Amino acid sequence: MTQPTTETLVPKEGLFVLHLFYRFDSGATPAGISASPKELVGGVEALLAEAREAERSQAVSLSLIGRADLGFLLLCPDLYRLHRWEKRLAVLLGRHGWSKVFSFFSMTERSDYTVSEAEHADQLSSQEGLVPGSPEFEEKMKAFRERVRYYTEVRLYPTLPDWRFFAFYPMNKKRETGANWYALPFRERKELMQGHALIGRRYAGRVIQYVTGSTGLDDWEWGVTLFAQDPYEVKAIVAEMRFDPVSARYGEFGPFFTGLQSPVAEIFGHFA
Repeated sequence: MTQPTTETLVPKEGLFVLHLFYRFDSGATPAGISASPKELVGGVEALLAEAREAERSQAVSLSLIGRADLGFLLLCPDLYRLHRWEKRLAVLLGRHGWSKVFSFFSMTERSDYTVSEAEHADQLSSQEGLVPGSPEFEEKMKAFRERVRYYTEVRLYPTLPDWRFFAFYPMNKKRETGANWYALPFRERKELMQGHALIGRRYAGRVIQYVTGSTGLDDWEWGVTLFAQDPYEVKAIVAEMRFDPVSARYGEFGPFFTGLQSPVAEIFGHFA
């Protein structure tokens, strides 16, 4: 038997992210498979435990609503390891009548539209009247650098919450005549995105959002993952953002997958 590769593939920065969504078909269980549901639960739990113990890796199991039944969100700095987890899940689930209905491969990434150090320094001078080099100016610049460092770390190496409700959708920016995001000057795109981000900040403490990049990796350009304690808050933030010009004029959105963070045994218990 061929031994699994021990090679690694680690990106320059950030983590690989994989969303996997499955549906159960009791009539599709391959003939001759004698493995029990208990063995399935044990196998999946062991795989997720391995993922959670790996350095800078995370794994979430999801009980989905509507267009899929089961989901996983996996984060890992090593693509070979992530790839092995995906294939092992496919084998485990395929033996018991589960088939994949959607997947999304992306990476955590920093934003292109954050305020730069030079822009913040200019704001301190022009809006607050602070003199560059003064103690107050330097203290505020130090605090700004710390916020940027923290924000970048959270974007590139997030810690997923245990909040109950989950939602995911892929998205693009339009390239249509009269609504081509990529034809806009950078300054205009930055102003639009900063206004868009203000809406998200109003939901701090109620919705946690992760935007991961998939340009060159999957069919869509970004994936948006949302966590909340109350589904109402996800519905509210998405509805409000639809009226913002970034979404209303330039956004294209794929299918939504929603559900609940749940233990593996509980999810499979619904299909016993």
